[in-house]
Amino acid sequence: MKKIVLVNPPLTLHERYGALAKAGTSLPPLGLTILAAVLRKNNIPVSIVDAAVLGLSYEETIKEVFNKSPAYVGFTTVTVSVNKAAKLAKMIKAARPDIISLVGGPHLAAVPQETLNRFPEFDIGVIGEGELTSIKLLESLENKSPLEGIPGLVYRQNGKIINTGRAKLIDNLDSLPMDAWDLLPGFPYSYKSSVHKLGRWPTTSLISARGCPNECGFCDNSMFGRRVRGYSAPYLIEMIKYLQKKYGIKDIFFNDDNFVMLRNRLTEFCNLLEKEKINLTWGCYSRVDSIPNIELLKMMKKAGCWRISFGLESGSQEILDFYKKNETLQQMEKVINWTRKVGMRSKGFFMFGNFLESEETMQKTINFAKGLKLDDFHYTFLTPLPGSEIYKIADKYGSFDNDWEKMNMWNPVFIPHGLSREIMKKYSKRAVLSFYLRPRIILSYLKEIYTYAGLRKVIRMFFTFLEFTFAKQKK
Repeated sequence: MKKIVLVNPPLTLHERYGALAKAGTSLPPLGLTILAAVLRKNNIPVSIVDAAVLGLSYEETIKEVFNKSPAYVGFTTVTVSVNKAAKLAKMIKAARPDIISLVGGPHLAAVPQETLNRFPEFDIGVIGEGELTSIKLLESLENKSPLEGIPGLVYRQNGKIINTGRAKLIDNLDSLPMDAWDLLPGFPYSYKSSVHKLGRWPTTSLISARGCPNECGFCDNSMFGRRVRGYSAPYLIEMIKYLQKKYGIKDIFFNDDNFVMLRNRLTEFCNLLEKEKINLTWGCYSRVDSIPNIELLKMMKKAGCWRISFGLESGSQEILDFYKKNETLQQMEKVINWTRKVGMRSKGFFMFGNFLESEETMQKTINFAKGLKLDDFHYTFLTPLPGSEIYKIADKYGSFDNDWEKMNMWNPVFIPHGLSREIMKKYSKRAVLSFYLRPRIILSYLKEIYTYAGLRKVIRMFFTFLEFTFAKQKK
């Protein structure tokens, strides 16, 4: 079998996070590491070039790819990086037309045909979960057999775009091998968590489940669908033990959409961590409606959980209801209070520039965030991403710049009726400054200086804050 090189395209922290780059994350490309592990298990030679974390230019990335002598190059894409992947594919095609370029990832899953129409340099796209589809695809390419019988592909044939539909989702994630972390450059030290997620060092992230059943209008579920499937608790424990033994990992953040959702698994996981006396601190994402009582949080805290990040979105109930968030401001306040009471840190994710947004609702969001007992505040600008419900109707509610390359969530591409880019940036900046320039928040960070990880966190936070405060607003 000929070799494939999987590429995470060049994308700097500044391109992703703007003035908050120093607080941004450069996480392992877990979509590539699990795909590489599956390919390797099936005796397909594979390498990974993570151009983003290595800070490679286009030319340097291509040099790294060519050094590995592949017959196939596979690109992972999110919306903000798809143009970069396409530029790489075009440059590779010009120098080596024999190399077949493949593309996958969340962006391709959301708009497969539009992506191939816009970027002829991509030969074949793998839609959604790519592990099993990629094996069949590569075998078919090796044997020069037709592709139409393989579900989960989009490709060109006789000048037309052919979409073979969705492949069956993987029911048993425990059937997958562990990620190929060894193929990442300098793992885990080359990667960094956001300043808010940084616990003990070294740290990394895991994705332990796929799918989300909620119907929030601003989200795109194209990649994994709405049916939730997760690794079992024993398999998660096995992964953690391996990461600790091989890489010395002390802290993990679970990047699932909602780690708390699989309640029975969560209970078993916490019990196993305690039973096996695993020295691990960890954090996760959750919705407030997934936490029915304070006892659940006490169990998580006892098992090493020190942080939960909640998607709160807005301080306006009308906006939450419009998006079908199915949560109330009262629920949010109650669960944040519980989180603080058990001694866990909490972070709230908010958006500015929503549909139905006004100066009044943005100020409501600021007041709401400050009124909660949150430890950290995170904002983005509402971005109607391809595949989301609001992508199709954005023009009805404001001005929408549908430029994929600008959709990093820190650059306002959607301006609601009655607002301007300058007003939105003014309120977002006011939110950050007014939240963090309070004695309680400052003191909470100063208390963490007694550990090396805590000192790193405070230093990064300080310089991020300075850069954000004095950054010039781009029009």
